[in-house]
Amino acid sequence: MFKKIALSTISLCFFLLLFIDIQTIISDRLIDALWPIGHVTVFAFWGSLFLLYQPTIKAAPLKKQFLLMTAFCFIFGISIELIQPFFGRSKELADVFLNYVGLLLSIILFSRHFIHWCYKLFYFCLLGYLLSPSALCIYDEIKAKVEYPVLASFEHDVALTRWKADQPLSLAIPESLDKPLNKQLSQLSPSINKMMKVTFVPREYSGVALRYFEGDWGAYKELVIRFYNPNTASEADTNAMTTEPNTLPVTLLITDKHYDKSKPNYKDRYEKKLNIEPGFSKITIPLKAIKEGVQLREMDLSKMAGVDFYMYELDGPVNLYIDQLYLQ
Repeated sequence: MFKKIALSTISLCFFLLLFIDIQTIISDRLIDALWPIGHVTVFAFWGSLFLLYQPTIKAAPLKKQFLLMTAFCFIFGISIELIQPFFGRSKELADVFLNYVGLLLSIILFSRHFIHWCYKLFYFCLLGYLLSPSALCIYDEIKAKVEYPVLASFEHDVALTRWKADQPLSLAIPESLDKPLNKQLSQLSPSINKMMKVTFVPREYSGVALRYFEGDWGAYKELVIRFYNPNTASEADTNAMTTEPNTLPVTLLITDKHYDKSKPNYKDRYEKKLNIEPGFSKITIPLKAIKEGVQLREMDLSKMAGVDFYMYELDGPVNLYIDQLYLQ
């Protein structure tokens, strides 16, 4: 009796999770990572209950089990997707596919019939392929906590999911860095082999924003940002004996969780213009200046939410590499 009550309670909890908005509990990035795993797990659990405790399905031949379970999965899964918009959730066809992947897992693990190892191998390869991005993202969430006070470094593409940008982001080694220089500067820049390439494009404003990071900066004194600017003076400028550095005017915006992004207000955020010189550069900003740099109030250093970089009204695309952000 207790076992049935426990299983029923777990099933109900899983069902309610399909309609509850949990964005206030965990970050959007972690939700995106856990979502595929959640769908596979929930339908694998429900499928196992049918195979173990529903007499008709339990006693049916493998083909009939497969057909009955498939019918249940698609009818129930599509119904859920159609109902979700009434609870503030969006419907996604991909979720139905993930449901089916979970149901197939229950058949492989709990059906009393023999299933050839080739089918099992193919299934688990597919499952690994589908869930590997989620696993990497969860790994990066853990990594972010372990590496803190480093806010951003670039050892794997999954680190890019901490960022939002209006142009695609990538990890790259700047073409202007040859191998000898790369080796020479490796001590200056620990992550020289892995930097995030940001492309700013001609529009009113173009930018990139760090959105997912540890937000309690209260115990530290400075924010340090390492850049690499690959833009050097042109050959024509060199021949003309032009010695002015080809700096990039980048605007830094920093916000806390009290900032209302739906109603942007420059008086309610920290803003600073950075002139990024060619080559490697390190910019250090005192957290006291950030805290006191908001006109309407003091920045809440215990609840930081965003570090944004923008360029405005460009004549053409501009590349900039971000090497690392950390607190000290």
